[in-house]
Amino acid sequence: MLRRAFTLLELLIALAIGTFVVGALYSLFTVQLKQFVYQDLQMEMHQNVRLGLDILSRTGRTAGLGTVGWVSGALGTGGGDNTILPAVISYDGTGPNGSDAITIVSQDPNLIMITDPDSLRKCNDTSIMFDLERPGYTDRIGELSANEMLLCSDLSNPTHKTSLMWVLQSDGDASTGQATVNDGTTNYADYLDNCPLGENMPTAMQCSRGDIITFYIDADDTDGVGAGSAEHPVLMMDLDFESPDEDDVPVVDDVEDMQIQYCFYGSDCSSTDSSGWVNSVDSYSDSNTRNDPDDLYMIRFTLVVRSSRSDPNRIYPGAPLAVGNNSPSATPDHYYRQVNSTEVSVRNMRVLSWL
Repeated sequence: MLRRAFTLLELLIALAIGTFVVGALYSLFTVQLKQFVYQDLQMEMHQNVRLGLDILSRTGRTAGLGTVGWVSGALGTGGGDNTILPAVISYDGTGPNGSDAITIVSQDPNLIMITDPDSLRKCNDTSIMFDLERPGYTDRIGELSANEMLLCSDLSNPTHKTSLMWVLQSDGDASTGQATVNDGTTNYADYLDNCPLGENMPTAMQCSRGDIITFYIDADDTDGVGAGSAEHPVLMMDLDFESPDEDDVPVVDDVEDMQIQYCFYGSDCSSTDSSGWVNSVDSYSDSNTRNDPDDLYMIRFTLVVRSSRSDPNRIYPGAPLAVGNNSPSATPDHYYRQVNSTEVSVRNMRVLSWL
């Protein structure tokens, strides 16, 4: 019986075809894997930039709520009109690689209460009274905690608006409607300018917890503060208006740069260039300069978000971008980046400009 088998030539041809097919499949797999990694990094950056801009825009819209564009008392710098606390404080290019920072002052919109007009207080009194017969006030007063801020604005005088802030000395008393505060007249010259010793506090004030929120970039892991590092910069949130410390909150990972611009009353806020936008807000003064915080109309936030890891194949060059104060780099680091901006109408400040 004759038996037939493959010849050596046929085996070599089959081996060559098989090698070609396997090689083609491997190349296809490699391309798909690279594309998957790229898409995963792009989606990660897209989610980070959206989250960061959403948090910044929601906080930016509340700027100045319950203030008159500035606040006297706690956290002011201690004397006179030029040293009171503006509702928006800008820090232009003070962060890593020239990143900006911003402090936003406002009332907590969920805890707003009106003081009891039957309980008139002197400027140096240490208690603020609220009428418990008003709906929801018992619960709201109970939400106030010691060492938080109580921020109140005058509702009674249309010609001389003031905003005053104290440090709460104890939790709000839901049984009496009392909030116990420090004596502003003994500590703050700017407080005395607006509530002189011996005079009465405004007869009607809108009060709430004072929120003072600072956003900044942390890209330093050598200071022992914050979650950021040069490899993984982080957008941070500071809730106590102090220098960066261990209780600051990480908001979004891999935010390499934040740039902030401001548009004021009388400027062209629709312009895309710098003609209507500036990089900083003046400290409050009576000189009514163009960039006073109570004339602020809009804030433009720009974030540069970097991928969490560099291109594993070291093919994509990548380098820091020239955005605002951040200078470009000619040295490739192989990171992917996305840049996005949003413009926020600061509604509370727009109302103040007409007062």
